[in-house]
Amino acid sequence: MRHPARAVADLLASGLVLAGATAAGSLLFAIAEGGYATLPDLVREVGLPGAVAVAVAPLIALRLSGPRLGRAVLLGAAAGVVGTAVLELVREVGFRIFESMPGDLPMLMGVLLRDQIMQGPDTASNIAGWTYHVWNGGMFGVTYAVLLGGFPFRRFGGAVAGTLMGTGYGLALGTGFLLSPVPKAVGAGVFGTDFGAKFAITVYLAHAGFGALLGWLVHRYGNRIAPLWSVACKLLPPRGIRKEDN
Repeated sequence: MRHPARAVADLLASGLVLAGATAAGSLLFAIAEGGYATLPDLVREVGLPGAVAVAVAPLIALRLSGPRLGRAVLLGAAAGVVGTAVLELVREVGFRIFESMPGDLPMLMGVLLRDQIMQGPDTASNIAGWTYHVWNGGMFGVTYAVLLGGFPFRRFGGAVAGTLMGTGYGLALGTGFLLSPVPKAVGAGVFGTDFGAKFAITVYLAHAGFGALLGWLVHRYGNRIAPLWSVACKLLPPRGIRKEDN
């Protein structure tokens, strides 16, 4: 049975979560690196309200439309955190062994968050930077799970399809990173061209690994989470029902 009111509530709450995850995620770091505002101010004025939206909207949706959104947020956040471990493994190998990165990104995030560029990193800033970095991974995971859910659901070849979808998502994130002000700010130039092809290769491999694991985990454990377009389809009239001619 179709419940248009529930579908509308789910779509509105999902939109709030997507906006909150974007506001509370790594977009703030890119804006700060572009020189438009300081990262502490952005986190306080934009990131914290976004995080509240991510936390509160699923509770509202649970009351009005059911548990789909809450499940997507929890699974996406967890899968994003796990995927970040793969991303960091690739990045650390590239940074420390192949010298394909000009610096330690979580360390840079930390000194920006603590507003201590002149003093340099310390234990507190490193903890802040890594926490923020992992949080960003969780927010990217939330976005993926809310949009796609467990699609394609349990079927032959579904795990491969889910992994490939996640990989495509990760590559899109990598492209966004390369086009953002961050590579230029860390001395690699736009798209990392000033640092050589190894910079872009490392970025793409890291984000592909993140996306692949994210996609597999959300597919594997999200079989009860409908994709967002499936929710939107509930607003369409049932098949076989036509408007009567006037």
